[in-house]
Amino acid sequence: MTRAGSILWAKSRIALNQIASVRHESKLKVGVVSVSAVMLWFGAYFLFWSAFRWLKMYEMDAVRPGFGIGELIMSRMLSVFALALFFMLLFSNTLIAYSTLYKARENAYLVQAPIPWWEYFLARLVECVVFSSWASAYLGSPMMLAYGFVEKAPWPFYVAAVAFYLPYIAMPAAIGSIIAMALVRVFPRLPRGSMVGVGLIAVVCMFMYLRGTVSVEQLGDPNFQTIRETLNRTQSWILPSHWAAHGVLAASAGDYTASWFDFFLLLSNALMSITVAALFANAVFYPGWSDLLGNDMNRKTPPGRGWVGRVDVALRWLREPHRALVTKDIKLFWRDTTQWSQFVIFFGIMAVYVASLRDRASIDTSSWWRPLVICLNIGACTLILATLTSRFVFPLISLEGRRFWVVGLAPLTFRQLILQKFWLSVSTTSAFTVSLVLLSCSMLRVEPIFFALSLYCIVITNFALSGLAVGLGSLFPNFQEDNPARIVSGMGGTLNFLLSMVYITIVIGAQSTVMIGHSKGLFATPQNFQTALMAVVAGTAILSALTTYLPLRLGLRNLERSEY
Repeated sequence: MTRAGSILWAKSRIALNQIASVRHESKLKVGVVSVSAVMLWFGAYFLFWSAFRWLKMYEMDAVRPGFGIGELIMSRMLSVFALALFFMLLFSNTLIAYSTLYKARENAYLVQAPIPWWEYFLARLVECVVFSSWASAYLGSPMMLAYGFVEKAPWPFYVAAVAFYLPYIAMPAAIGSIIAMALVRVFPRLPRGSMVGVGLIAVVCMFMYLRGTVSVEQLGDPNFQTIRETLNRTQSWILPSHWAAHGVLAASAGDYTASWFDFFLLLSNALMSITVAALFANAVFYPGWSDLLGNDMNRKTPPGRGWVGRVDVALRWLREPHRALVTKDIKLFWRDTTQWSQFVIFFGIMAVYVASLRDRASIDTSSWWRPLVICLNIGACTLILATLTSRFVFPLISLEGRRFWVVGLAPLTFRQLILQKFWLSVSTTSAFTVSLVLLSCSMLRVEPIFFALSLYCIVITNFALSGLAVGLGSLFPNFQEDNPARIVSGMGGTLNFLLSMVYITIVIGAQSTVMIGHSKGLFATPQNFQTALMAVVAGTAILSALTTYLPLRLGLRNLERSEY
């Protein structure tokens, strides 16, 4: 066994033991998570299958009736999906590599082991790939299967999809690791405010670029030319996404020579990326780790200095012990680079979304597409909210860590602790998501009644998803783990994500039914529309109240009955 292999063997044994420990969990909990995961997968498959079937019904023109515009979109959608996946994996691997290579507790022991840095890096790279790519495999597999069944693809299509996926996810992992190691080598010597400034400048530059290039107006009157020009931007031969998509489609069409060429092109570039990353790690990993460790140990900020030091003064209007807890959470968030760096990425996502709405509503107000666009807008906002609560709010209780017993000995009840986390979540997420809804609805020129409905939806969703995340975080705490990404990847984090998606689907579905029904004239009288609208408002309010209260109650009961 090689030295890197011994690290991977130990990690695999730990993973197997964690999986085996599931048998000690409540059968109800395991059953709920398992059934929810299966239902979500089949639900995603059904949605993709329905969308592909809908696209195949549209023909391009009467001159070429054998070729539909749906065929074009479906074939190019693989490249679009692969390109989006590449950039998402690049971001996630940069953050996960930072946590895995520099912040994991076992690193203090592993760096003293008789192992070259490049070999140590390769062992940790495998862990980064697993943590960053399992979700894409879980959510991407129903899309690939749906595409294959709708197109009636032969079996080589499915084999190629799996074969191309493995080297494809290795490339962003290696590149993301290089970025993480380079940043650690440079930024430990710079003030933390400089890092935030660089992130904000990058977000502003991306916003300005997209503001000048992305146009909703072109999609307001879609035709073959505009769709082809838009999709061709993802077809460059220099993109790994193009190699993967083209190779899979070539295997489906029986062109195995082209498929093998694309596969070996992708595989060789993936191996080259890993080799370059390993050589880079051999040169810069240990100096960066030493600088980062020295910075962490020598950073002593006097009380009251800096904006973080003045948080306690700014929050003096809060009553104790809530002020102390809020101050602690803010300081821990600021000191964890992986936390606030991901928050900057969310700012970038919001900037991209707002930039794409710059042309406002070019769709005819009498068209039923307009309420659909409004519903998709509020759906996108709630999905961003669900991501925020799942990634940042759910781990709050677990991040108290092995020192949770200190909280238990403090003059503080578990009820006060949970409510503090809940209101902190509501106040912070509402500041971003409510502002996003106000801005996006203003740019879309949404009618007052639907504007109010969208605002109402995001407000109640903030309460519901915050209660769900805090409650399940208290019901499934993991005080042995200090990496938020790993906490979220556990059973409780998975269940929180699945239930958040179910809640959003119900709320957005009810809202869409009323809005689209109103635009298509399905309500005979205005009174019928008002009745249906009030029913949706009341129903979502009851659902949100239950989604808020029940998880908080179950989480509180779990903390009170357990000994931590």
